[in-house]
Amino acid sequence: MTLQSQTSDLLPGFDHAAFDSNAVFRVLLDAMSRPGRIYDLPVSIATPDGLNASATATLLAMADMDTTIWLSPSSATKAANDHLKFHCGCPISEDVAQADFAVARIDDDLSFITRLSMGNAEYPDQSATLILMVDEISNAPAMKLTGPGIKDSHDLAIKNLPASFHAWRTENHHMFPCGVDVIFASPTQISALSRTTRIEVI
Repeated sequence: MTLQSQTSDLLPGFDHAAFDSNAVFRVLLDAMSRPGRIYDLPVSIATPDGLNASATATLLAMADMDTTIWLSPSSATKAANDHLKFHCGCPISEDVAQADFAVARIDDDLSFITRLSMGNAEYPDQSATLILMVDEISNAPAMKLTGPGIKDSHDLAIKNLPASFHAWRTENHHMFPCGVDVIFASPTQISALSRTTRIEVI
C-alpha cells in the first residue's frame, strides 16, 4: 500500500487548523478554570471510529509529538490510532501510567483510573488528564461542585457516572497539588473538573 493510499483513507482534521485549534483550546482553558460549566464544542470535526467529536477536537488541540496518549480498548481502534498519529504526531502507549491524556468511554471498565499519573510534589503539572467520553452533560442537581473558579456552588450531572468514579475522585482531590484533571466530552459539549474541585454527590 502506498503512502498516498494510506493517507487518502484518513479523515481530515480541523477545517482551519490554527483558528479551530485555538478556539477549542480557549474553551478547554475556560472549562478547566470554571469547573462544572458546560461549553458547546466550537467547531465541527470529522471523528474516527472510537472517538466522539469533543474528544477528537480536544486531542487535536492539545496533543503533539511530546504528548503520550492512552486509549481504552473500546477507543483504541485502528482509525483512532491512525487519526491521532497523523494529525498530532503523538505517541500512543499501551501503558496508562505513561499517559499525558487517557481517553475512555463512560461505560468502559474504569479501574484503570487508579493507575493514572498524579504528578509529584516537585512537578505536579506532570500529571495525566482523563478525557471521559459521555452521552450527556447537564446542570441537573446530581453533583454539587465547590472550590476555585466556582462562585458559591455549581450543579453538574453526567449520565451514568459510576460510584467508583466518585470514590477515586475524592482520593484524587486530597492529593492536591498533585492529581488528575478530568474533561467530560459529550458529542457536542465539554465540561471539566479540576483537581481542586470538591464534589458532593446529591
